[in-house]
Amino acid sequence: MKTNEFLIKLGVYPNLKGFDYIVRAVEIVKENGHIKVTKELYPKIAEEFDTSSSKVERAMRHIVSKISKSRLEDLSFVKSPTTSEFIYYIAMKNN
Repeated sequence: MKTNEFLIKLGVYPNLKGFDYIVRAVEIVKENGHIKVTKELYPKIAEEFDTSSSKVERAMRHIVSKISKSRLEDLSFVKSPTTSEFIYYIAMKNN
């Protein structure tokens, strides 16, 4: 399943700004394997989308917060995941 389809299934829609950032983040993680999120991933996405790292981080965190607790529990998350945990989960799930 594609990342964007997976996010939509979780109730997150493309009209949210962080949607494209998360999709791109998952692609980068799939390409590179392990990558330092705050030092490498956010700046890379920020450069591609002509914005700042902090805006990328905030928008992606907003996406994760939009997912209902029941849907997160369905994904085996006991508590709300961090943005990096969520990105790596999707990358490994949709390999």
